[in-house]
Amino acid sequence: MPDILLTPPLQRLQTQFGMPVLDETTAATSGVVLLFLPSHARTHLETPDIAAILPDLASLCAASLSQHATNGHNTPQAAPALPVSGAIATAALEARLVRETGELSLPALVLLHQGRVLGNIARMRDWSDYATRLATILAPLTPIAEPAP
Repeated sequence: MPDILLTPPLQRLQTQFGMPVLDETTAATSGVVLLFLPSHARTHLETPDIAAILPDLASLCAASLSQHATNGHNTPQAAPALPVSGAIATAALEARLVRETGELSLPALVLLHQGRVLGNIARMRDWSDYATRLATILAPLTPIAEPAP
């Protein structure tokens, strides 16, 4: 079986967007990480599609966190938003996360905060579904900024 990390969509994430390949969740950068589980065990038709939109999903998360942190206002009192990045899981990490989460269909995204799992989204989704699910998963991380006087 070919190494999925060598496929063009996943190589693009690594070279063009600087997304690392992680073998442990604790190796994730600070902030929020969208960890891509590309389905190492078998080729899946949705893998290239999710790889193509992963940078946009990271931007969507960052915008969601930023909007909540500023309470809709660009004020000096606004709480800083958490950094958001993407990463790709190795086959071993993918297998472990699938075991730990139970019935996770692949390919999938697992959202991490400081290396801990916040939630996951299995398979390819409509954009509005991603937006809703990401906002729900990120809700505990979105502090309400104090309104400007």
